[in-house]
Parts: sequence; structure tokens; C-alpha cells
Amino acid sequence: MQVHKDFLERQTLAAGRAEALFAGMDTLPLREREALEFLYAYMPLSDLADYEGAFFRKQVEYAFKAKETFAWGDSVPETVFRHFVLVYRVNNENLDTARIFIFNELKDRVKNMSMYDAALEVNHWCHEKVCYRASDVRTSAPLATIKSTFGRCGEESTLTVTALRAVGIPARQCYTPRWAHTDDNHAWVEVWVQGKWYFMGACEPDAELNMGWFAIPSTRTMMVHTNIFGKYDGPEEVNWQTPLFSRVNLLPNYADTRKITITVTDTTGQKVSDAEVKYKLYNYAEYYPVAQGKSNSEGQVSLTTGYGDLLIWACKEGRYGYQKMDVRKDSVFTIVLNHSAGCSYAETFEIVPPVEKHNLKTVNKSKITENNRRLAYEDSLRTAYLGTFISDEDIAKIKNENLIPEQIYAFVKKSEGNYAEIITFLNQNSVKKEGLYLNEFLDVLSDKDFRDAEAAVLQQHITFFNSERYPMEAYVKGILPARISNEGLRSWRAFLAEKMHVELGTTTNSNALKEWINSHITVDNEANYFNCPLSPRGVYELRMADKHSRDIFFVAACRALDIPAYLDPATNQLFVCESNTWNIFTFDSARQNIPETGILTLIFNDAMQRKPEYCTHYTLAKFENGDFVTFDYENDLRVTQFPITLQLEAGYYMLSTGMRYSDGVTLSRLEFFNIDPNQNITKNVILRKLDPRNQSYGAIDLNYALWIDNSYLKISELVKEKAMIVCFIEPSREPTKHLFKDIKALKHEFEQWGGTILFVASEDKATINSNFASWGFPRNALYVEDKKGAWFANILTSTDQYFRDNYPVVYIVSSTGELIFKSEGYRIGTGELIYRSLKNYSK
Repeated sequence: MQVHKDFLERQTLAAGRAEALFAGMDTLPLREREALEFLYAYMPLSDLADYEGAFFRKQVEYAFKAKETFAWGDSVPETVFRHFVLVYRVNNENLDTARIFIFNELKDRVKNMSMYDAALEVNHWCHEKVCYRASDVRTSAPLATIKSTFGRCGEESTLTVTALRAVGIPARQCYTPRWAHTDDNHAWVEVWVQGKWYFMGACEPDAELNMGWFAIPSTRTMMVHTNIFGKYDGPEEVNWQTPLFSRVNLLPNYADTRKITITVTDTTGQKVSDAEVKYKLYNYAEYYPVAQGKSNSEGQVSLTTGYGDLLIWACKEGRYGYQKMDVRKDSVFTIVLNHSAGCSYAETFEIVPPVEKHNLKTVNKSKITENNRRLAYEDSLRTAYLGTFISDEDIAKIKNENLIPEQIYAFVKKSEGNYAEIITFLNQNSVKKEGLYLNEFLDVLSDKDFRDAEAAVLQQHITFFNSERYPMEAYVKGILPARISNEGLRSWRAFLAEKMHVELGTTTNSNALKEWINSHITVDNEANYFNCPLSPRGVYELRMADKHSRDIFFVAACRALDIPAYLDPATNQLFVCESNTWNIFTFDSARQNIPETGILTLIFNDAMQRKPEYCTHYTLAKFENGDFVTFDYENDLRVTQFPITLQLEAGYYMLSTGMRYSDGVTLSRLEFFNIDPNQNITKNVILRKLDPRNQSYGAIDLNYALWIDNSYLKISELVKEKAMIVCFIEPSREPTKHLFKDIKALKHEFEQWGGTILFVASEDKATINSNFASWGFPRNALYVEDKKGAWFANILTSTDQYFRDNYPVVYIVSSTGELIFKSEGYRIGTGELIYRSLKNYSK
């Protein structure tokens, strides 16, 4: 049997953790043992490294308990059960016992429902616990998300899939890796009910399945996929497959599609096999691969995608080629590997996304009304739970000799539902001690760390500064932090100090550590396919890791050996401080141990445009193995002020810039250049100008009156001579929350402009009126409740516009009542689009 054979191979691979993982398997009943073998055979390295066999046995036990408890359990085919119920992991989250907790919470609530209604009910339960709020890239465990009451879409969907699987309903997380019409991505859920897959918004219940705010935006995307654990033989097109998992294409469930075929050749016209082909989409100022494949013996590879533009990139053995492909016009394309590193040039592209479709499901109005009532009630349950968090008065009672009261308040407030753990940690370190820098230790933790860190783990990372060993700067940057990259916080410091001193003996320096790692740790970049970093202890015990986890282990081992080290969050370069000097460190045998560097200065000379922001308007990438790898300088203090000066490893680089119209069309520019060793080079960040589009979306009645602040005001009194911004919103939904964030990011600019910003919601969607003033909007912003949506309906009717629940809708109204700007639905960067349009209007 294939699964058993694969299990035996993984058992050999994980021999270093055999007792922790496999002890007691022989005593299990056949059904449970086979299920456990399936999990072990295909789980990513992170799970083999960092969890115990008892954890996985409980996952198997409760998967079968759900199958036996609920009436629909017998209707789920074995292959669907194995891939979409039994599997404990959804994406790259930290693992926990959520399956057990949720099963016990929901079993009586859904047991007597149909499978369809139970799926809806599970999502309502998730909404009681969690709503949307943006957060960092690390995915918190489902129970940690519940504890904090919020998560980004990847965390909401991880929770919802976990909850559905907990009650035996097959579910999978779906991703559009990048939108085509705007920046960012999105994750939602597909649920299997009686032989058919349906979609739903995670923690965003609708009246029926196959509904969600993303239903319209998803018609414009170029890819939707899901990762499937194990060897999968389903009906969907496979985009990428390894012996451990498959990434399958779900786009035909959402958008009009076309199959394209790419042929890769060399400069003589010969077909190139085994070339890596990436299908790239402009997003966050870079070309991001939404899918990839390898050319066959005929030099060909195919993909089903949407009707928009892609940048097709192919590479092999250092040679590469690329072309923009308009899928509306072409289904067959040839890429010539006619480039190599070193050539300096620039070129431009216009990238056009697919058009939007409005084929929304129609639902009985009474169902929508009832669903909205339930949403409001669920919001109240969540709000009541928030009221149980520690009060400001109780925070003020906490005493700590290493922190001032303002610091204590800030740290405990960040912890939200995890406040008990953070207070425990503060109490353990309340007495002043020489060399203890508690504020600096806590200050470098992420906000999410405060929400899910355990006091015992934090305590294990406490160190004391020794001025005889290294400068304060090296200690704070390279010894003190508990966090290294995007890994979950775990205990490793004392363990590695003991083990690595034994392994290295008296030769404890970075080169000796490098030699030990190269000899004892196998690097496998495919086997950890969910990209959840292994813990440093897990790497040591498993003796295998992906490259990123290997680098995290290196830094952890250095710190455990009292050698300052860090992993640069933007470039992923390793740095080590020895002899009081920071140097770049590399495992690449083809490069020097201390790579040569140069200086890049970025300038911006266009006084007519706003200062560009990294990831919004421009990115920088370095050429590695046939492609450019983008640096993650987003929110990095090094790129906040022009001119920007960066010390970078010598090599071949690409500067990508772009500007996007409100309809999603992007004007992109790529510049390729070299940074030579010890060279100072200056590059201008050039943003292509967006020509004003003098579009009109009709005119509105300036005499229409709205009830604002206990009196009726005509629209003409609000518009005045400045124009006015009108935002029709659905405050509880993610797209509107992104609009709020965009508007607040330009608070100063909108206040300087001085015109009215009007946020409008019908009463069934009005959830922010009572605390509008506390939301941090520009002071010229007002909130109004549109009774029964009458004003919005009046605008749609008078201007002959079509609309189907694709919030938010944003207009700029001129002083004459003309609608001169419109943005509809999910979009990142709407605030800047509005501001730029206002500047054009005032000229």
C-alpha cells in the first residue's frame, strides 16, 4: 500500500524524534493506525519537528468521533474524509487543540441539522468569536485567534476550516494569492455538502452558501487555489504537485477561464525542457507568481487562468526570458531564454485585469433580514467578551521596577485576551536586576506575540547584558530578542546552549557552527510545503529543515552560544557580530563567507507627486537562480525618508514601480541594474504619470436633504465649493475596513484639503454610529444613517448605475453635483486614488 510505504520512509527520516512521534502506534486499532500513518506520511517538516505523537493521535480520535456523531458522517467518501476532515493543518498556523474544543462546543448545536444548515451554523459560531482585523504574516493558532476576537482573512479561514472539520464537514481554505485589480490577496472557505463544493466567507456568515462580499471581486482574479495534504487524485487541475501535497486550481469555480500554453525555447529556437515557468501578476509593486510549473520534454507547460494580463517568466540555469501575455487575445505563447544577469536597461508595461462580472446569487429578503439580525447579535456577544479584558484601572495596579507605568500599560493593552500570560511574565520580572532590559525585550515583540505568547516561553528567553562580551547595540539587536523571523515563539535558548556547547566543544564561533550545520542538517525546500518555520529545537532534533528554518536555527544557535546574530527581515540576509563588527554571513558555498557589498541610494525628484511608499509604489529585488526575489522593506524604518541609502550585497537588481487607476489598470516600470563591490550607485524612483480620466458617472440632486447631527442638511450645504467624498459602506465587512484604513492613513492630507467626507450606511448595516468619533478619521468626516438606503437608491436610479451589494462604493461629488470619481468593491489604496483625483479636480 502506497501510504504505508510513504509512512515508512518518513519514519526513517524522523528517526531523531521516533520516541516522541511514533511510540504506541502499534497498540492502536487498525482504522486509527492507518489514519495516523496517512498523516505522518505526508505532513510537512514543521509538524514532524515540533509536535508530539499524542497530539496527532487526538486529532485522529476526534476526526472519527465527528464522523460517528453526526448524521452526515457516513455520506462523506473516504478520500474526501482523509484530505478534508482528518487533516489537522489548514495552512501555516501554529497548531493547537481547537478541533477538540470546537467539537465539544458545537456537537449539540448542529447535531440535528442538515449538513447544509450545519455548515452555515458553524460559520455563525465562528463569527460570534472572531471578526476581521489586519495583522502580520505569522498565522496564529485558531484558539489564539478566538482569544483575541479577530484575525486577518488567512486566520479567519483557518479557524473556519478547523471548525467545519471538527464537526466532520469537509472543508478547505481557498486563496487568490494576489488580486488582479488591486493590491493584496484574500482567503475564504469551500465546504463540501452532499457531493458538491460551496464557498463561504470565513467568520462572515451569509444567509446561504455560495455568498460573500468577494463573489464579485473573485470574477476578476487570475488564480484561486488550495493546498491539499497528501497524494490527491481529484477532478481539479493540478498547478503544482510534490510527493507530499498538491496545489489545485479552483479558478473555474469563480471566474471565466482560458487554458494557456507556454513554450520555452533558447535563442536558437530549440525547445527547453524542465524550465521553471512562473505566471506573474502585478501586485504590491512587484510581479508576484500566482502559479508556476515546469516545461515538459516539448518545452511546454499549461495553466487555466482568467482573462487578464500576466507577465510570463521562464528561467533555467541562470538564463531567463519574460513577456507580457494578454490572455484575452492569446492562448499560446513562446518565451525565449534571451536574458542573463548583468544587462542594464528599463522597460514599461500596461497591465489590465479581467472585467468584473455580477452573477450574484439571489436570496429571499426575509433570509437576509434574519441573517443581519443574527450578525448584530453575534457582534454583541463578541463585544461582551471584549468587556472581560483587563481594565485600565487594574493595569494601573501592576508594579514593575524595570518598567514605567506607561510601558506597563502599553504592553498589557497589546495582549488583549492574553493579558493573564503577559501579567504573569511581568510579575516574574518585577524586581530590578542588573543587566535586565525588560522594556527593550518586550518592545521588539510583535503585537501578535503579546496576544498568543506564553509566560513560560518568554521567561526562558530572558538574558542579561554583559558589557565585557559585546556592545549594547549588538546585545539588543543580536542576543536579547526572543523572535528571529516569522516563527512561532518557542523555548530553545537553554536547550541549544547545552547541546551546541557539547557539539562544538571549545570552538564556539560562527564558522564552526556553519560547518556543524552543513554536516548535520539536511536542507529540503519542498518537504516543508506549508512554509511554517520549524522551531530551532525542532531543527536540531529532526536534523532537517527548509532554508529559512535553517537560517533561523543558525541565529538561535548563535544567540544560545552568546554570539550576536540576526536575520534581516527585509533581505533575509544573515548578520553576525564578532570582534564587535557586524558582517553579512552566508551558507552559499559559491559566495564568500563575508560577501562584498555596495551602496544603493534611492532618490525621488517629482515634487508634483506624493512621496512613494515601499510595496505601494515601488519594490527592490535581487537576482537569485534565474528570477528576482523581492526584498520585504514594508514598514521598515530604512525606507521611510528619501534619499534612501541601503548597503546591499553586490549583484544584479531590479527596481519595480507602478501606479494604478481606479479600474485596476496599472502602469508599470522595471529597471534592471548592477551593484558592484564597493560601488555607490544612485537610482531615481520613477513613477509613471496617470493621466486624469475626465469621467462622469452622472449627477445627483444637490437639494436632497440628509438628517445629520439632529438637523436636515442639503447636499449643496455639504459640498460647498470644495467637492465632497461620499462613501457608502458596510462597516462590518473586510472591504469597508480596508477603506477605513486607507482614509485614516491620509488623515493629515484630507484635513488639509478640508472638504466634507461622508460615510453613509443603511440602518441594517449601521454598526459604527455610537463610536464614530473614536475611529480616528479626519476631523472633516461625518457619519450618516441612510434610512432604508433611500439616498443611495436615489443616486443609483438617477444616474442609471447597476449595483449588487459590492460595498464600499465611493464617489467624489463636484460642486455642481456631478459624480467625477467612482470606486466600487474591494480595493486597496482607495484613499490615495481619492486624494489624487481631488488634486486633479482642484487644478
